[in-house]
Amino acid sequence: AMERLDRMLMEAAARAAEAGPSRAVDGSAPPGGDVPDDASVAEQILTHIAGGDIFSALNLPKPTCDDAGRPVWDVTESEISKAFRKRSLVVHPDKNPSADAKQAFDKLNDAIRVLRDPIKKGDALRKFATSAFAEKCRLDPTLTERAKKAQERIDATVYASDIALQQREHRQRVEAARMKQRLARARQRGSDDEAALLEPSSDDEDDAKPKVDTTAKRKRVGRGKDEASSDSDSAGLARPVLGTRGGRGRGRGRGGVRFI
Repeated sequence: AMERLDRMLMEAAARAAEAGPSRAVDGSAPPGGDVPDDASVAEQILTHIAGGDIFSALNLPKPTCDDAGRPVWDVTESEISKAFRKRSLVVHPDKNPSADAKQAFDKLNDAIRVLRDPIKKGDALRKFATSAFAEKCRLDPTLTERAKKAQERIDATVYASDIALQQREHRQRVEAARMKQRLARARQRGSDDEAALLEPSSDDEDDAKPKVDTTAKRKRVGRGKDEASSDSDSAGLARPVLGTRGGRGRGRGRGGVRFI
């Protein structure tokens, strides 16, 4: 393990020596380094852009990765903007007389637009993280297996979160459907109650019927009988009267019937 660590450190030191002095994040020249002229800066920018390295074109550190292969880049938005301003002033066509200045200036604008777009920025970071992870795996073959297991744990966590989210959404849909059914039944009951209130009752129907004056009816019937009797009398018919002859006796049979 110590030998592998020493080998990794030696290779990292060799790559740093080949890359030259480290650059500051704010886009300024490295400490103790020579300040390049305007023409060479424009040429460097175009070379980095042609190689797909917008980070070096803006004089920003390249992204790296963790042991799981995820991108690692701790440069803030303000540092990105500051580096762009310094770099673009160097190759601005009004200040840089070189032939490549305008093209380099346009490429820097394209690069900053990429870094200000979350999707494009993520793609650029993953691209460099993939290359950095491949280099890590070459130096440490066991890193691949560890990264695989770490990714499996992440996938399991994400899967469990997705399942929990789906179950929660399913319960919410079921509860919403039940609430909708309850509201529908409540509205139906309310409409039935309203219809029952609007429908006339039997008492109301009795009250609505015209009342017949029985007293007047009885009077009319009695008057009709009297009129019939008077009609019979006027026709010359005798009316039978029950009573006793000569006022003697109490029984009906003994008294007989007499006509008047």
